[in-house]
Amino acid sequence: MLRTKFSYLSLLSALTILACGDDTPGTDSGGSETADTDTETVGTDEVGDTTSTTDSTDTGVTPCTTHSECVDAHTETWVCGCQGTCVNTVTANCTEGIAWPDGTPTDNVVILGSIMPTSPPFNTLVVPIENAMKLAVEDFNDETQLPGGQKVAYVACDSLGGSAAVEEAQFLVNDICVPAIIGPVFSESTIAVAEMVTIPAGVFLITPTATNKKITNLVDDNLVWRPITSDVYQSHAIADRIEALVQPGDNVVIVHKSDLYGTDLATDIYANAVGVDITDVFEYDVQLDPNAPIVDVADHIANTLFTDGGNPPEVIVLVGTSEVAAFVLGYTQAASVMQPAPYPRYVVSHGGVPSMPDTIKHPAVIDNDPVQMLLYATMEGVAPIIFDEQNFAAFNTRYMIKFQDQNAITTSSLSYDSTLVTLFAAAAIPDGMPITGANIAAQMSKLVDPGGTFISFGPDIDTTFIKTAVNTLSTGGTVDLKGVSGELDFNLDTGELRTNYLGWEPTPINANLDNPTIAPKRLYLLNPEPATDGTWMDL
Repeated sequence: MLRTKFSYLSLLSALTILACGDDTPGTDSGGSETADTDTETVGTDEVGDTTSTTDSTDTGVTPCTTHSECVDAHTETWVCGCQGTCVNTVTANCTEGIAWPDGTPTDNVVILGSIMPTSPPFNTLVVPIENAMKLAVEDFNDETQLPGGQKVAYVACDSLGGSAAVEEAQFLVNDICVPAIIGPVFSESTIAVAEMVTIPAGVFLITPTATNKKITNLVDDNLVWRPITSDVYQSHAIADRIEALVQPGDNVVIVHKSDLYGTDLATDIYANAVGVDITDVFEYDVQLDPNAPIVDVADHIANTLFTDGGNPPEVIVLVGTSEVAAFVLGYTQAASVMQPAPYPRYVVSHGGVPSMPDTIKHPAVIDNDPVQMLLYATMEGVAPIIFDEQNFAAFNTRYMIKFQDQNAITTSSLSYDSTLVTLFAAAAIPDGMPITGANIAAQMSKLVDPGGTFISFGPDIDTTFIKTAVNTLSTGGTVDLKGVSGELDFNLDTGELRTNYLGWEPTPINANLDNPTIAPKRLYLLNPEPATDGTWMDL
């Protein structure tokens, strides 16, 4: 295709839309939102002095043996910590403090930790994931209890895009003594937290969404788990999809986030895309600015447009998270001033799939039907299968009741399942043994027995399945779990799942361009184990 070239400076001046680049992915799933997400860390995890994060006006130390002593001496946000002294669970990044069962402080309680990037620009994507963890704890407490009649509380902390993940993990583990952590959601911070904090401390960690392949081979004492598949499969799924899209003479550019998720996945896509003319691979940094999430985005767009001697790519692979919306909007704007306009096909990795609806309903294009139609026609994404349609519908109904008619994104299924898996394993600990990370991990084999009691997290809206599972496990039985995200058949050697992938495309609800969702259009069926590749087929 012949394209008109223009100067680099004129391109930069054309990118007026980028100042409005929104980094908040869509949350209107209604059961058809994608299986997302592996949003990745911004910045470097820094190890801080966790005692400095505890906000207390007291200069003295209050000794304790029970939580109630600390509540009586201070407020309901205080607990009896690891060192036998009172600790305030409200910190700069754990702003809500401890969530007691039914809002009532109690001594007979197990406290879970949660670490997720809930502040902008990731809040729209991650808050529903955190909410699902909260819902799982509430559902569990409503139905049953842990050994010894213990209920469950939690302390949820914001990892600030990943940069505070290690610090918050240290606070949860070293100050509060949580036996298990739900999170982080980023691959890079998951590995940092696991290696620097939870594995040495013997704490159980289950990340709902981190997909980097390096997690598989962590030396983790069986303490690190995830209800999602590794990127070793996604790299083949994307590479094979590219091969199906390109025509002779087409060129492809990979643009990726400069973290562990983006770098490793982009590298593997490049290696697996045999026979595809990938002319360039560019990386970008992300900053915690919802209005400009990609650092120097105009430069990255210009480099992509001028790849291959000024021959813009027919396909752009975007390996990132919600920030890819800013790149798509900016690139589309830049391409529109060229004659003819070299609009590419955008293929986004699973971390960016939920952002496709928000890209189309971005304020910069919401009233521009031609641009919206173009975006509908040029975007697609690849993501692992992470929701069971019937179980998700029941879960989403409960979610909407609790969170004021908000829809849960399908990624929320992973944190709901992660939380219940943790609590079911804790419930299986034999009487007289403490609830520790190691003891939780030791029970995981009881949750993946094909001959055990079948436990489905739906399709009914009620949560009696929780009591059935706990009763079975607490009496020495085993279970076979089908969660909101699907079959929870963990590989006990790797602590993860192996699932097929879906190809997603945006589609308007009831032909309303301003109301986009996404729908699965094709299936990537993995070849039998131990293969890491598969075959695409239309649905």
